[in-house]
Amino acid sequence: MKQHRTVILPSLVTIFLCSLLLSASFVVFGGVTKVLSAEKTLYTIEAFLPEDVGEDSVAVIRNRLEHFKRLDSVSFISADSALADFRSHFSEEMLELVEGNPIPPFFRVTLNEENQNPADLADVRNALVNEGFFEEVQAPVEWVEKIAAWKFKMLFWPICVSVLLLITLSLIICNSVRLSLMSRKLLVENMKYAGGSHFFIEFPFVLQGVIQGFVGSGLAVVLLLAIVRAVADALPIVAANLGGLGLILASVVLLVTALSGYFSFRTVRGFLTIKRNEQE
Repeated sequence: MKQHRTVILPSLVTIFLCSLLLSASFVVFGGVTKVLSAEKTLYTIEAFLPEDVGEDSVAVIRNRLEHFKRLDSVSFISADSALADFRSHFSEEMLELVEGNPIPPFFRVTLNEENQNPADLADVRNALVNEGFFEEVQAPVEWVEKIAAWKFKMLFWPICVSVLLLITLSLIICNSVRLSLMSRKLLVENMKYAGGSHFFIEFPFVLQGVIQGFVGSGLAVVLLLAIVRAVADALPIVAANLGGLGLILASVVLLVTALSGYFSFRTVRGFLTIKRNEQE
């Protein structure tokens, strides 16, 4: 490898750049899948009641909601429970300027899985508003519409870019090994004429491909990890969603290394097969 560094270094740099883009694409795809997995939680509507609502009224309203079409679950959240939940997620300082409990009781309803689309969410929200029981009805209709509009693009482009990068990596590795073979063509032919087995001839080239893939992808993963950590330090929301990042980056290294070894083997085996056919 040191002797043929003029051939190996350019391909190593290219593998590094492609691996960097590939790992970034995998990370983006992982983030998209997390967003889409959390999409179901957005099909939730919160209908706030007056503070002085009685238990009998709550029972009547619950019974009314349970007979609504397109609803999967109906749950009542008392004012005390809502306040306790708020305190578990936010700082006490946010309540210092407010006397008493500022959060009214409310009903939380979720849509059936087959009705989880922006149109049904908006229809159910409007239906609850028209009931006249609630002071305010909230539903993330705009967020759901944006995710629904961008869902295909968010999945298509990371997959498309990943496939193109994998094809590019395969071509780069094949070309690198082919150049190495051409530069050592006489040596390989002499080894074959001297009775060297296919394994004896192929192993150095396969090892070279594995090393190139591992080093190139490893450096790319380390750089991307440093970038992601820096972004996570600046944006807490990113830090809270880094679960599985190590697995994604490790899979990139293993995938690129395996591709490098496989296509190195295929290239050398094809070269030896051509030489054998020429001799026959």
